[in-house]
Amino acid sequence: MTLRRLAILLTAAASVALSVAVPAQAAPSLSTQDAGAVFTALPPTRVFDTRTSGKIAAHTSRSFEFPADLVPGNATAVVFNLTGTNPDGATYLSTGPGRQGEGPSNLNLGVGETRANLVTVMEGHGWDHEGIWVGAGPFAADAIIDVAGYYAPGTGSKYTPLTPQRMLDTRDSAPLGAGGAITLDLSSKVPAGATSAVFNLTATDVTGPTFVTAYPADRPRPDASNLNLVAGRNTPNLVTVALSPDRKVKLFNAYSSVDLIADLAGYYSPQSTQAFYSLYPTRALETRDINGSPAHPLLAGQPRHLDLSGWLPAGATAAVANLTGTNVSRPTVITAWADGAAKPGVSNLNLVPDQTAANLAIVPVSAERAIDLNNLAGQVDAIVDVAGYFAPAIAACATNCAFGILDNFGNGSANDYHSGPKFAYGISDVKSIVGSVDDSAVYALKNDGTVWAWGENSKGQLGNGKYGYAEGPTGHPYSVPPPPFYSPLPAQIPGLHNIVAIADEMALDSDGHVYTWGVNTTWQLGTGATDSSQIAASPVQVPNLSGVKQIAVAESYRRTSGITRYAMTGDGKVWSWGDNSWGALGIGAHADPNKCIGPPGADPSCASAAPVQVVGLSGCDELGSRLVLCKSNGSVWRWGGLGTDRENDSPVSLPAPTGTVAHVQRDIADTAGARGILSDGRVWQWNDGQNYDGDMTGALDPALASVAAIADGHPDWVLDTGGTMYQVGHPANSPTVTGVTAIGNGGYGVVGTP
Repeated sequence: MTLRRLAILLTAAASVALSVAVPAQAAPSLSTQDAGAVFTALPPTRVFDTRTSGKIAAHTSRSFEFPADLVPGNATAVVFNLTGTNPDGATYLSTGPGRQGEGPSNLNLGVGETRANLVTVMEGHGWDHEGIWVGAGPFAADAIIDVAGYYAPGTGSKYTPLTPQRMLDTRDSAPLGAGGAITLDLSSKVPAGATSAVFNLTATDVTGPTFVTAYPADRPRPDASNLNLVAGRNTPNLVTVALSPDRKVKLFNAYSSVDLIADLAGYYSPQSTQAFYSLYPTRALETRDINGSPAHPLLAGQPRHLDLSGWLPAGATAAVANLTGTNVSRPTVITAWADGAAKPGVSNLNLVPDQTAANLAIVPVSAERAIDLNNLAGQVDAIVDVAGYFAPAIAACATNCAFGILDNFGNGSANDYHSGPKFAYGISDVKSIVGSVDDSAVYALKNDGTVWAWGENSKGQLGNGKYGYAEGPTGHPYSVPPPPFYSPLPAQIPGLHNIVAIADEMALDSDGHVYTWGVNTTWQLGTGATDSSQIAASPVQVPNLSGVKQIAVAESYRRTSGITRYAMTGDGKVWSWGDNSWGALGIGAHADPNKCIGPPGADPSCASAAPVQVVGLSGCDELGSRLVLCKSNGSVWRWGGLGTDRENDSPVSLPAPTGTVAHVQRDIADTAGARGILSDGRVWQWNDGQNYDGDMTGALDPALASVAAIADGHPDWVLDTGGTMYQVGHPANSPTVTGVTAIGNGGYGVVGTP
């Protein structure tokens, strides 16, 4: 559960009355550092070993927090070698941020196998999310963690990706014997001052059980390993290791003899330009079917194009991805490289029949954020789990900056595990901001009239002409459906210009025209289309509607995805379209709940595919969610759901409050109340939420004063007249933000000057 979902549940479960004053605590500082994290290499250090405490049981996970003197509290991701050993049967290990969880496998283990894989995992922070977890698959296994470094904001080294190139192959000279070490000299490819190198290390011609350790050439050999080997099997592992001042690494073999191959992938240095952005592990490709059998395997010599632009933003230069091969028909290798470039003469993954194996890779991507995968022989199923990407650091916003408090920060990383508030990057001069009603996306309107969006894009939420999910099957044991597209940075919505107001998947231009995009499940596009499966990937104009001055949106929690949209025209009339559950359209027609389950076409009262006039309203001035204010006579009108089982199918005038109403607000959901912000900053509450008992009188909230705005969607976010945004109802852990000029539903806002 995300923090925002928790906030929604807390809000819905509590009384709708706002009853807590501004919490007396200091406002947290919004960071103005560049976006993206930089790398700090560490001497390989063993920090976790279940062989001393007991195996991780099947289908369970174990939490772990990195020592503070090794990995600082502001780290966003940690790089470590994960080794699995002593499995009770064929199983896997996985890891992710937070105290517990489940996710894509990082390491696959056969019966009796010991194997290692480099892992880059997001570091968890905040309430109940500290550290990481390590989990086991269908059988228990031991897990070992050897830390190689971490990513954090501030000082450190950025990355330079390289076209993979072979730097060492002992098959051309002599194998490395027991207790032997060889020096890997990277000074011809890595510039002076480089702090760490990244290379794929492959072992072959192994004569017996052994392990290989990589470490800086000027330091003692650590108690750690990078490769765990058995006779007759080729084993690769990506290595990230600190360099000696002369840019050298030592490779040590413990027992038997082995040939080693090293393919350089990139390096870290103070002069490099690519920062790291972490993502929650996302399965971008799965070629098996729901039963784990081949569905669309990689065939020999037929490169597979993989588009990663659903998750990687424009400007990304390399993807950090775990590559897994399974259902192998012949001994083979898999190679990954940037789409459009020549295939390099190296490999990322070595496989034999009946083996499932994984290896982390840092793969350069094309300008369109695509890679190619090639299988050398036979056929093999491929799995690609993206953990992050490299892209240039982005300078912090300087004026009118968007921020988020809970998640969907728009700072380049996709996660719910770093508590806010945090600025969005790549966008400035923001006029207003809103979160989507389902908490999946965020929209920002700039003063130049353009609209920008970020967050989930499974069903056209971002309006950028592209939407969807990863390539893979649906159903257990895979995601249902596969992971959705997600934009971690703001991107402009094409086709929207001269916009003056925004709502969820909705925009109003200066000529009074309304545009919508996204799904049409309850006919909320307003174009007359009654195909509830339609998705508008780009904005479409609502026809036969002009002269609009305000827009709003509502959601019915009592009907899945029940969305209603509203527009107020210059004459003060209100028009509505979409879902009519609980009288949301305000047209005097009752929608029979028994006939409105599923697509709305079952009964014409369930929804309207084109704008219809809300009855009885004209000459009004301000529009809310199923609520209007007519300032000429001070009247406030409400319609739609009331409490848990009542409704007004047409507008009803509310009893006048004590004071002059300057603005109105009603929660987007139909389980909360209507509010009037009075001219003196006090708040009048008309109770119509879950505790509605039929009394329409309302009352002043005695604890609230100097209120400038209340966010639609979540009535617990308030902006006072002094520019402070705070959360009502949770004073013990509520963050506050000062200098705020606008707020939007979902815990989003705009700060004038950071």
